[in-house]
Amino acid sequence: MEEKYTQWIKENIKDDGYGKCHEYCGKMKKAFPELEIKKGFYYDFQWGERMHGWLVDPEGNIVDPTKNQFPSRGNGKYVEIEDEELPTGMCPNCGEFIFDGKYTHKECYDAYVASLMS
Repeated sequence: MEEKYTQWIKENIKDDGYGKCHEYCGKMKKAFPELEIKKGFYYDFQWGERMHGWLVDPEGNIVDPTKNQFPSRGNGKYVEIEDEELPTGMCPNCGEFIFDGKYTHKECYDAYVASLMS
């Protein structure tokens, strides 16, 4: 990562950025218009899959101002997805992402209802 990006992160990100990836990416994009905001998932070796936002420089290098929120500190895997692929929620039963706008997966809902009826 270029020194100017590292310096900006050091001067402007005062916490680990947990839950603020999109906010901080927006601020960094204003400071460096050449960066492109990406959305998708970050795969951390300890926490697993997390929705996340980061930036990419003109050479395709990842610039992640909030990588310190993860135990792997940005050494995990970044997977970009298109806006139409973004999840609409997370199933409260199984914890997997939901993409159809519903509250839960049908099979999870059915299992929950069955447990109430027994």
